[in-house]
Amino acid sequence: MNERASAEPSAANTPDAGHDRRVRTAAKVGVGLLIPTAIVSILLSLMTERAADCVTNGNQCSSIPGPVIFGAFLVSAALGLFAASCPQQRLPFSTARSWAVKLQWLAQLTMAMLLLASP
Repeated sequence: MNERASAEPSAANTPDAGHDRRVRTAAKVGVGLLIPTAIVSILLSLMTERAADCVTNGNQCSSIPGPVIFGAFLVSAALGLFAASCPQQRLPFSTARSWAVKLQWLAQLTMAMLLLASP
């Protein structure tokens, strides 16, 4: 009996498994960089003249509300954790993980830009 002929390729060896592993890695990297991104963005925004004027005199302060920035942070964290930990069988459609990672990175970029724009 030929065992090679009857053996089906395992799920771990399919071409989609490699793509899925890369997408999960991108999600994990995004979650790992979320807090450092926030800290660097806050430090850079506090180093501007506008931030100094806002802190000392109350002039030129940003009108971006804090909950919007925190919401972008939470969305990025939630999407990253979903993309990194959700099993393939529970995804609603085949490209859900890729879309979650793209939206995760977009939310993280939005958070960083909002932090840089507000002293």
